[in-house]
Amino acid sequence: MKMVPIKKSLSARELPADWLAQGQFAPDDRVTVWIEPEDPELASAASLKEIMNLVGKRAEKRGLTKEKLEDILNEA
Repeated sequence: MKMVPIKKSLSARELPADWLAQGQFAPDDRVTVWIEPEDPELASAASLKEIMNLVGKRAEKRGLTKEKLEDILNEA
């Protein structure tokens, strides 16, 4: 079965107690929680450089070229 990411907005009082404390949320604060499957390849990356290389390779596989990247970066 494929795991599906979940996004939920809820009252901070619904969070686990350690999350509530760690985030320093008041019980009535509204928070958004994302739950998604871990990406093992990214999770095992040892450095930011390694993460960026993985992301770059994935973008290239999806058709990102140097020209397209420059167009994106130069958009105003």
